[in-house]
Amino acid sequence: MDRTGPPAAGETARAAEGERPAGVPRRGPGSASVPWLGARLKASPGGALALGILVAVTAFLAVCVPREVGALDSDALRHALAQVPEERRGVTVTAEVGPASPAEAGRGVVPSPRELRAGAQALRDAARPPLVTDRDNTVFGVRSADTAVVLGDGPAAPYGAAPRLTLLTQPQETEAHARLVSGRMPSPRAGRDTVEAVVTARTAEVMDLAVGSTVGFRNLLDDTVTVRVSGIVVPLDPASPYWNAAPDLLEPGLRTSGQTPPQRYRHFTALIDGGAREILPYCGEGGAVAYWYHPVRTGALAAADVPALRRSLASLTTGPDAVRLQGDLPVDVPELDAGDLLAVLGAFEEERRTARSLVLTAALGVGAVAAVTLVMAGALAAAGRRTELELLRARGGSLPGIGLLLLGETAAVVLPAAATGAVCALLWTPGPWNAAAPLPAAAVAVPACLTLPLLAVSAHRRPRPPARGDLAAARPSRRRAVAELTVAALAVAALAAVRHGAAGEDDLLTAGAPVLAAAVAALVLLRLYPLPLRLLARRTVRLRGPVLCLALTRAARAPAVSVLPLLAVLVALTVTSFGGSVLAGAAEARARAALAEVGADARVKAATALPGGLEGRIRRTPGVSDTAAVRIERGRSLSGAFSSAFTLVFVEPRSYARLAGRTGLDGGGPFPAGELAGAAPGGPLPAVVSPGVARTLGGEGTGVVDAGHGAVRIRAVAVRDETPATSGEFAVVPAVADPAADGARPPRPTALLVSGAGIDGDALAAEVRRAGEGLTTVLRSRTEDGYGAGPLQEGVRRVYAAAVAAGAGYGALALLLALLRSAPERGVLLARLRTMGMSRRQGRALVWAEALPLLVLGVAGGLGTAVLVVSSLGPGVDPTPLAFTAGSRPAGGQDPAVVLTPDAASLLWPAAVLSVLVCGIVAAQARPGGGRGEGERLRAGEERG
Repeated sequence: MDRTGPPAAGETARAAEGERPAGVPRRGPGSASVPWLGARLKASPGGALALGILVAVTAFLAVCVPREVGALDSDALRHALAQVPEERRGVTVTAEVGPASPAEAGRGVVPSPRELRAGAQALRDAARPPLVTDRDNTVFGVRSADTAVVLGDGPAAPYGAAPRLTLLTQPQETEAHARLVSGRMPSPRAGRDTVEAVVTARTAEVMDLAVGSTVGFRNLLDDTVTVRVSGIVVPLDPASPYWNAAPDLLEPGLRTSGQTPPQRYRHFTALIDGGAREILPYCGEGGAVAYWYHPVRTGALAAADVPALRRSLASLTTGPDAVRLQGDLPVDVPELDAGDLLAVLGAFEEERRTARSLVLTAALGVGAVAAVTLVMAGALAAAGRRTELELLRARGGSLPGIGLLLLGETAAVVLPAAATGAVCALLWTPGPWNAAAPLPAAAVAVPACLTLPLLAVSAHRRPRPPARGDLAAARPSRRRAVAELTVAALAVAALAAVRHGAAGEDDLLTAGAPVLAAAVAALVLLRLYPLPLRLLARRTVRLRGPVLCLALTRAARAPAVSVLPLLAVLVALTVTSFGGSVLAGAAEARARAALAEVGADARVKAATALPGGLEGRIRRTPGVSDTAAVRIERGRSLSGAFSSAFTLVFVEPRSYARLAGRTGLDGGGPFPAGELAGAAPGGPLPAVVSPGVARTLGGEGTGVVDAGHGAVRIRAVAVRDETPATSGEFAVVPAVADPAADGARPPRPTALLVSGAGIDGDALAAEVRRAGEGLTTVLRSRTEDGYGAGPLQEGVRRVYAAAVAAGAGYGALALLLALLRSAPERGVLLARLRTMGMSRRQGRALVWAEALPLLVLGVAGGLGTAVLVVSSLGPGVDPTPLAFTAGSRPAGGQDPAVVLTPDAASLLWPAAVLSVLVCGIVAAQARPGGGRGEGERLRAGEERG
């Protein structure tokens, strides 16, 4: 039909009314146009819903992750501070008062309660936020500097050494912190040789004291001072600083003297009235000590407050605040101490810094996959609407008008979805709401809104003749080649810097290394992908069957935008495999450390020796399969030689050899049980030694060790790096009797190493408790769990696990979008081929064969890239913060090397999930009929064409 004649009357009327054929529709009187936004959303409700869900989930993750990490940091800070003893979790000021020797007996006056209160207020005023002291729990007082040796002995001296006493006064109304159970409070009057005091009920029980009991000691003037117990009190809150600021006030403690040989003794503290304070300087050589203890409020501290808190503590202890404070205290030369706070805060910042670098790696990886998926969704939408946009452009639509239409269309879906995701994240995660919290959601919404308009405007900037953009026939321009080479060179240089440690722990370069490697691999694969397609397409032309030829031809003629899912799959597989390998490496490190510390599945230890018959009872415990009794003597050395200390281990060779082989702690070779069991009578004991002990023994390999039961001559028969019984330097010898001693018996074991696949820990502990006192039980499983039990480690592992799942989900979504976008066109093709005589079986085979190249390339490329990334970046990534907390390290103070190696499960399960998903979608699309008749499919294809 000839369409070149004059316009119809209706068209002239619409033109006279001012209706525009394209661009932003103008709604004027009498306009019959349909609103663009409503029409588009009604035309594709499924696509709009899918885009909204994608944006909402991405915005939720973008807002949730930083808030969750911040909450984890704050929880970890409070957990670290909670591990500090109460008396070390604050700021303490101490100063010597009164005489320190008999020659200074008339020197100085002990501060009064009023002066002590004024000093406490001065320190509170000097503290600057975020350092806030707990006013209600501030403790101050005066105590004797040295402990006084109690005269006489009795039931309170079970270790042979006389107990020791400290006197103190704390003018904070003892009645408010304790309940008097017998007697009365001490009198404020004190003589030169007598004073009254109260003790806690626990102190009275342990030290065998009662109301009216007396304790004597010699003072600085060599006079005997009598302390009479006037009352016994029970603390109302034993955990309060009032009872913990001074040592052993709550209950007596065991101490070790500095004498040679050292002696153990009991030490207790008695509380006197403030009016009797003048007696304190004469209790010992050190005089008296005035002290102020200010607990720091840590409940409201956040991780962001740590730098300011450290500066405030440093200024208060050694900085300008300390100088100003000295003039306000009633003592001379005060010493300010922040306890363990500065050390804990420093260790926390170091641990958080290394853990945050791992979290940043996971976040950047997931963010890259999400960004690629969002851009790919916009690119696929632009490619699918190319014909529609060309028609709008041909009818006179301007580029700004088309861009604004598409921007309004996407913004109507994206902005509410992003806002919904942000609000859900704010409600889901703890923490304050602030103006910066929704910014990550805005960072998600902006590219989601702009991708489709920008790509559409760029593609239709100038009229182009219709041409297929076949993937196999595409010839990239020189500018693209230069850009790709530049990106690849920069990425390779960055990866080399990360591997050799040139980048810092917190550097974005280190965190983005897996994404950079995936980008380089994607560039290489996108360049190489058309080559096998062209080659295979030519080789299959002469085949008799049409399926393979058609599949490869369609894959080669696919538009270039169809390879975008490849980039998403590569990044997703790399990120998920890298994250899974990090988690697996941390778990393996904990397992190795626990095995090295325990030496078996369980260990029963005794201070001196195991009771007889215990090994037989342990063997009957459920889950126990084998035991090995050993005697462990630490701190031994070779006689007559310059030798560092090592551990001497007496074993039964056969059972110990089974244990070494089962645990793998054999040092690289089988344990020589035969050589140890064949010890010659009267000769040196054969020994398996560590490399350090072997070097000390020298070329002859013999030496004499000072063992617990006498000198033992040993002869090295094998050198091993590790052994189950102990770590460090060691010598393992058979537990045989000394033939030179009459009636000598083998040394009694001090530990029992227990093996078993499913040991009942509770039953084992109950059996050990029934065997007697002084025995402890250690399970390898509980030791392993305790290494990474901190909030920071558990939280980071959760974040990493979520990142792995999110990365796999985005990769699967990218493939799903690509397959669903091409599903209608594929259905039309199958219907047309059915009318041409192709069987249903051949149609299903065609669908499978067409999806196979991209799937194989994506999965194989992703696995190869993941293996390369984990292997090459392993030296530059330290997963130690995920494996161990700062407060729970393996025995010996050294962490085993956390080596990052490819983990088979982490590599295979994401690829398997993606493959199963693609196969399921392809199987659904290849189903005969596909949910509609072939005639309906053909009509839909003609209308679409």
